[in-house]
Amino acid sequence: MEDSERLGQKRTSSSPVGRIISYVILITWALITVLPLFWMLYSSFKSNDELITNVYALPHDLFDNKEDEYVVIPASLNVILPYDPEVDTRERLIIESATISPGRRLMLHFLLKEDLPPEIASLQPGDTLKVSQLPKPLRIRIGLATVWFNYIAAFDRGDLGIKFINSIAYAGISTFCIILFSLMISFALSKMPFKKLSVFIMGLIGLGCLISIQSVIIPLFLLLSSVGLTDTRIGIMLVYTAFGLPLAVLLSTQFMRGLPDSLIESAYMDGATNLRAFRSIIVPMCAPVILTVSIISALGIWNEFLLVLVLASKELTKSLPVGVYSFTSLMGTQMGWQMAALTIATIPVMIIYLIFNKTLTKGVVAGAVKG
Repeated sequence: MEDSERLGQKRTSSSPVGRIISYVILITWALITVLPLFWMLYSSFKSNDELITNVYALPHDLFDNKEDEYVVIPASLNVILPYDPEVDTRERLIIESATISPGRRLMLHFLLKEDLPPEIASLQPGDTLKVSQLPKPLRIRIGLATVWFNYIAAFDRGDLGIKFINSIAYAGISTFCIILFSLMISFALSKMPFKKLSVFIMGLIGLGCLISIQSVIIPLFLLLSSVGLTDTRIGIMLVYTAFGLPLAVLLSTQFMRGLPDSLIESAYMDGATNLRAFRSIIVPMCAPVILTVSIISALGIWNEFLLVLVLASKELTKSLPVGVYSFTSLMGTQMGWQMAALTIATIPVMIIYLIFNKTLTKGVVAGAVKG
């Protein structure tokens, strides 16, 4: 009795220490996860010069823009006009920031001369002016455009709009195909009388998990080129589906083997076909593993880089990770634009996680402990 009481006292006295250690580990892990996201977010509002000078400093140049100086420049070949001069013939004053990337034709504003005071509308190339000299509507417009400069430039110069849509299509359609085909294959392997054949097929599928995209990228490119599917969305989605199936089939098959066979037999006795039993019984009961496979597949496809880089040469078929990489070149790196693009790529994942946090947790846990 005395020994048991002493043991209980030791456990009681050590439990606060254990809790403290657990909290320290969890808080440290949370900081390791959250701080890089926070740094990426506020860095997306910094100019390229700020990121090079002090990568950890808080943003300043893009927000403190009320007294920014601009230089009037002439229209030239290296100035991309946001309008068609043949359709819109109104005269404009082209100004370039002397504070943010001066001389690189990156931060430009095209001001209608009819909206400007005469003393500003008459300025010539080489003359300077400050934002505070402009009318209030233009000051507000230029101020907001300066704050969101990295995001505007990322969308305009990196074509992130179409790449964002492509990433959604690749992740959504490929994940749907992976779930559909993996459930059908798993149903056949786990609930149909093909025991020996199922073992052989499961062995082949298991080998598929050992094959990476990097190891077969060249043969894959040659194969898709021979059938005309390179640089097409359907070709990319077919490859994503093929590489996502092995793991999805293994998870789904293991889950289905834990479902009682009596449910399927009862459905057959009631006259149900294989398709009806699959649709009405198997699919609803496999909701946890469907959710687990969806998470693994969609996140993997959303973040995948190499496949689209090799198979897609047109801007219309590239995905968001390739768009982020496009801001790096031999001539320099637009780090502010990259941070903005990374934030754009991260926000959808964070929103989905925050909305479906409890559902995702239940699905993963249920899929792990089933059987």
